[in-house]
Amino acid sequence: MDNYSMLTYDSRAVKIDALFFCKGAQFKKEYLMSAIEKGAKAYVSEIDYGVSIPCIKVDDIRVAMADMAGEFYDYPWRAYPTIGITGSKGKSTTLYFIKSIFECAGKNLAFLSTIDTYDGIESFESHLTTPEALELMHHFANAREAGVDAFVMEVSSQGLKYDRTRGVIYSIGAFLNFGLDHIGEGEHTDIEDYFKSKVKLMSQCRVAVINRDSDRYAEIRAAAMISPICEKIITYSAEKIKLEYELSLPGSFNKENALAAIAICRELGIAEDAIKEGLAKASVPGRMEIFENKEKDVTCVVDYAHSTLSFDKLFSALKELYPGKRLEALFGCPGGKGLQRRNDLPEAAAKYVDFVWVTEEDPGLEDASEICEILRRKFDELNTPCRVIVDRNEAIKTAIANAKPGTVIALTGKGREEYMHRGNDYVPFIPETTQVEEALKSL
Repeated sequence: MDNYSMLTYDSRAVKIDALFFCKGAQFKKEYLMSAIEKGAKAYVSEIDYGVSIPCIKVDDIRVAMADMAGEFYDYPWRAYPTIGITGSKGKSTTLYFIKSIFECAGKNLAFLSTIDTYDGIESFESHLTTPEALELMHHFANAREAGVDAFVMEVSSQGLKYDRTRGVIYSIGAFLNFGLDHIGEGEHTDIEDYFKSKVKLMSQCRVAVINRDSDRYAEIRAAAMISPICEKIITYSAEKIKLEYELSLPGSFNKENALAAIAICRELGIAEDAIKEGLAKASVPGRMEIFENKEKDVTCVVDYAHSTLSFDKLFSALKELYPGKRLEALFGCPGGKGLQRRNDLPEAAAKYVDFVWVTEEDPGLEDASEICEILRRKFDELNTPCRVIVDRNEAIKTAIANAKPGTVIALTGKGREEYMHRGNDYVPFIPETTQVEEALKSL
């Protein structure tokens, strides 16, 4: 692998002597020809295209990417403690709890989250929870070069299913919870495929940290127990463990996330005072961020919730925090993935909310108005009043402008994201936290 200057599957990024990977169902030979023009030295593919540079023919391009990336970067994840976090809800919050604790301990933590990426050298807003194997090893290598104290990352079911983390052995692997999500074309065929993918993390960690209150806990623990590399299992339960800590984030469900962070940081030898301080100071961009108007009679809560489990956790917490208040929700469903959400999210929301503002949410290649219409029909079936405003910016303004005193509006799915996925592009989008603050000022 020393003969190559770089590894990439993006023909636009190719440099002289690069090794190019022909990846993806939409791959076209013209991408390979472009890579050759830019100086690619060889290519890896499941198909021999008979071009002017050598072909390294493989049976599985994703497996090849992971294996070759590990060798090319010399397995950089071995240079520091690595923490992988999976679960249907709470991955980002747990990661940011850990980040805050490390900061209070005076340590440099690299991280990959759904929200942001920081590898010790590069820092930017994330678009994927778990990046492809080539990018992942690149970030691991940057962290090694920067001399970080540890590396924590969210590990998605897609990342595990499609071998993005193949070959990585995590010092600690945490399984937070399990619920229905990511079922549909291009994702998981059914709930068993989803579970099988997520539980793979238990076979890739030295220490397993598992929530005893999670659905399918016994199966998760069993997977860790039979793993030949898992040396230790740590469990926690918000129902059974009573600890005195101050949490910066509201919502009883954050107790579970905090317990996971405590278990992980204790295992890594972080001092107890840093753990307590970190939990008290932690902030998570786009997670349970609460805003009020001047009179404090209209409240907006911005949260990234986008699954049935996260909806249940969020809306039940809001009912607990704001008893007797009118609860409204503003959300949509993404295009091209999680198609089951178009049925399940309305059902989850209808159990709690009084009114729904249906809008766009990263429609991608689909027509946002058609997705909204599907959601509207579902709410009609559920006898839950709703209004469709496809443009999300306009929906936010209208929802807040029409809010009567005593109203709580939960805006879910986008958090502090600065882009909207429309078509093949990520177009600039004013973060909802900013939009909410401005709209509340005008009330």
